[in-house]
Amino acid sequence: MKEDGCILCKVLNEKQKTQTEVHHLRSGQGMSQRGVKCIPLCVEHHRGNTGYHGLGRRGFEQLHNISENELLQEWEAQSDMSVDWTKF
Repeated sequence: MKEDGCILCKVLNEKQKTQTEVHHLRSGQGMSQRGVKCIPLCVEHHRGNTGYHGLGRRGFEQLHNISENELLQEWEAQSDMSVDWTKF
């Protein structure tokens, strides 16, 4: 997944400037949801000032005008990998 590069950089047509990390999508509170659905994000878009953890979900979605699930759909459409998320 990391080798795919940041899906948000691709959607925004930006040159990726930092390494790629795995962002875990969570449907509820707590850390127990790790390993469920995930997307590749660069350090900035993951935990930087303009990132998901830097801004929080609402701030991230407002700034970039895209949700985690929409990014997941974009990544799945662009990736050669087919993931059956029901197995996790």
